[in-house]
Amino acid sequence: MKKRPVRRAARRARPIARRRRSGRPSGPRVLRVARADLGRFHLLSEAGAHNAAIAMSQIIGRPLRLDVRWAKTLPLEEVADMAGGASRVVCALSLKVYGDLRGHMLMLFSREQLPVLLDLVLPRTGSGPKRPGGLQGMDEMERSALLEIGNILGCAYLNALSRLLGVSLLPSIPGLAFDMVGAVTDHLLIDLASVSDTAVVLASEVQEPASGLRCEIFFLPHPDSLGVLARTHEREIEPRVAARSRGR
Repeated sequence: MKKRPVRRAARRARPIARRRRSGRPSGPRVLRVARADLGRFHLLSEAGAHNAAIAMSQIIGRPLRLDVRWAKTLPLEEVADMAGGASRVVCALSLKVYGDLRGHMLMLFSREQLPVLLDLVLPRTGSGPKRPGGLQGMDEMERSALLEIGNILGCAYLNALSRLLGVSLLPSIPGLAFDMVGAVTDHLLIDLASVSDTAVVLASEVQEPASGLRCEIFFLPHPDSLGVLARTHEREIEPRVAARSRGR
């Protein structure tokens, strides 16, 4: 008689246990990345941003300053916050990355800096109407110039990663959007949301001090490609990781 309540309690507990085990067996997973790997990712981001800064400097004919901010994992719902919040309006240049390492690249310029960028890339002779702070009113040459900037910066960044990783990276044709950060990142995260609740983000920035021009660069590798991203050439990366650790 004393055992019956125990058996009934066990029967009541089983459905709860089954629900916990079967919550989302094949759904998104949380990424867990070792600190050492994040250190390698940070150095890869530094190498890519350095190449992009050199390319951008050649485009505008001015020296640039490099700031490699971080490499970390973020919940998908917080990805938009990495660039000033979901409601911030930006000019966004994006590339999809194919090959041995898949992912997305995103290059952002603020709405206020768009005329500054165009003046540096396509300088005008004499006085003229003020350049637009958005895509509306922009002529075909200005649009083409922005797309070319996205192509050059993206390829320069990826070339550095390709060399350090020893893999082939194939960028897509760049996309151009003038929208809120939330709308831009939501579009990029569509293929990540089906496999993970979190994203690995490599963030860097290049600046032109005289004009205040600032380009924010983000690389979001696909979760299935993180093993490739961690497989850096040890003779080039490991000494830098060790030196960074000693400096902390």
